[in-house]
Amino acid sequence: MKIKIKNLKLLTGAKKAEGLTVIVDVFRAYTTAAYLFSSKADKIYIVSKIETAKKLKRKLNSPVLIGERKGIKIAEFDYNNSPYFISQNDFSGKEIVLSTSAGTKGIIAAKNAEEIIAGSFVNINAAAEYIKNKRPELLSIVAMGNNGTAEAEEDNLYMQELNKLLIGNSILSEAEIKDKLRSPAGDRFFVESAQSEMPKEDFEYSLKINCFNFVIRAVKIAEDIYQLKKEEVN
Repeated sequence: MKIKIKNLKLLTGAKKAEGLTVIVDVFRAYTTAAYLFSSKADKIYIVSKIETAKKLKRKLNSPVLIGERKGIKIAEFDYNNSPYFISQNDFSGKEIVLSTSAGTKGIIAAKNAEEIIAGSFVNINAAAEYIKNKRPELLSIVAMGNNGTAEAEEDNLYMQELNKLLIGNSILSEAEIKDKLRSPAGDRFFVESAQSEMPKEDFEYSLKINCFNFVIRAVKIAEDIYQLKKEEVN
C-alpha cells in the first residue's frame, strides 16, 4: 500500500494537516516530551495558551509547568522546555503541563488530523515503524519551525529523513545530522549568556538519534488541551 504524503510547514501547514499527522519540533518540545516520559512522568498535557496552563494547574494535583516563549522560560512556570534540564530531574508520577512557541501550538492547530504523533530525532525510527504499521492512506508531516512562523533547518531535516525511512532508505548518521545542524540552526545553544535558558547540552540531547523506541501520540481532551501518550513500538 502506497502512502500519500503531504509535507507541510509552520502553523499554516498544521491547519492543513489531514490523516495521520506528524507534528515536528526537534528543538525542543517533542524531544523534551520524550525525556519526560523516560523520566516516568505520569501524564503530560499540552496547551497552546499560557492562560490554559494556569487553569489546568488549579485543577490538577500539584502539576509541573514546563514551557517557553521565544526560548525563554515562561514566568511562573517551573522549568524551561529543555531536554537536558528535564533529564537531570525525577518526574516519576508527576503530571506535566507543557506549552511552547511552536510544537504544542502545532498539535492544537491540527484540527483536521485523524491522528497525531509528535516528531523528533530521538525516536524517528519508532515514528517510521508506527506509520508503516498503521498503513494510512494519507500522512501529513508538519515541520513547525521557529515559533511556527519561520522555517527551521532541524525540522525540515527531520521531515526529509522521515520521508527516507518511509520508502526504506537509510538516513544520515547522528554525526552527519549534528554536523548539518551545528550552525546556524544550533548556534542558539552555544551562546554563553543563554546557557540558563538554552544550554549547549540541549543540542546533544535533541540529536541522540533513536535513543527511545516509543512514539508519542496526542489525544484531544478539550479545546486547548491534548494529552500526550507514550506507545512502545515493536
